[in-house]
Amino acid sequence: MPVSIVHATTEENKGSCSKYGFYLNKENKECIKEGRLEELQPFFNQNKNQLTTIEAISSIDQNAKGKGLRNNQDKYFTLTLNFSKKELAYLAKKVTKRDIKNVSELTNQDFKKYNQLLTKYTKQAMKNYADNFNKNITKEQLVWFAKIEHRRRYKGTEKEVLSGRVKSGLQKEGLQSHVHITVSRMHKDYRINLSPLTNARTSKNLVLNGRKVLGGFDRANWKQLNEDSFDSLFKYERQLDEKFETHRTLKLGSLDEKLQLRTQLQEERRRLIKQEKNNQKTI
Repeated sequence: MPVSIVHATTEENKGSCSKYGFYLNKENKECIKEGRLEELQPFFNQNKNQLTTIEAISSIDQNAKGKGLRNNQDKYFTLTLNFSKKELAYLAKKVTKRDIKNVSELTNQDFKKYNQLLTKYTKQAMKNYADNFNKNITKEQLVWFAKIEHRRRYKGTEKEVLSGRVKSGLQKEGLQSHVHITVSRMHKDYRINLSPLTNARTSKNLVLNGRKVLGGFDRANWKQLNEDSFDSLFKYERQLDEKFETHRTLKLGSLDEKLQLRTQLQEERRRLIKQEKNNQKTI
């Protein structure tokens, strides 16, 4: 399932997003150093697929200057769209018609098409973000920018590092594509204060014309919307064990719900194994 994350805020979120915006150029700096200029990734938003760093940062900072936000309030939020290796492999194969294990195996043309799919999906995820506030907010009324990255590095807290198998900072193998998004707290046109951090449909976390109004952002629902969008956009046939609702039930469901779901998972595994054996016989 695409894992859609709303990150916790820090003191930096109460000011300019410039530090975070320039930080997101870290992968581009690596590509320049390695001479892989064809892999440079631009910032983009709902309307433009090519934004400079300054244009991206300014769009958030200028919007935050509108009335309605106090100095101690967050001015922007950061989101991440993460994909499973199976989902990324599916997208890569959709572009190339062959199995891909790393983006370095893509031709320049295929790499461009692969990024176009991720860009398209990101724009849909931000439409879902707007819809999820349940206040008739359109995607055009959000102010945001995004950046695609194709590399990840091991952190010191990960089990592979703690066990001594790999060193912290080592680049991870395989397809690692993901998307970083920065979104303004302020609605573009009507100056509505939008926060995705209060995870309840009835929270009073919207401010319109200085007054609190009912509304909220259900993070679980945003994840489900994004999963549905991935499957719909790319004609992806999601297995039961990949579904957000499956993971949610196994974590939060009743004992009966968990037992029933585990039975369904076992049945699906047996079906897939049988299907794989039949496919091998026909080859």
